[in-house]
Amino acid sequence: MTLEEHSGTWTYDPQAEAAYIYLRGTIAPGGVARTVTVDSPMVNFDLDESGRVIGIEILAAWPGE
Repeated sequence: MTLEEHSGTWTYDPQAEAAYIYLRGTIAPGGVARTVTVDSPMVNFDLDESGRVIGIEILAAWPGE
């Protein structure tokens, strides 16, 4: 198995209680081809046109909030 390395960033919106992890850098408008919910309604994976996960949304309060 070959592992790929990508720099990632993340954001957290305390009002929405949502974190978003960008796995392949900034996502251009229209860059998400499909969203897959894996733990309704807590976790969503955003996929590009090739089916690769490019972002992960986590809907939950930040610890200590």
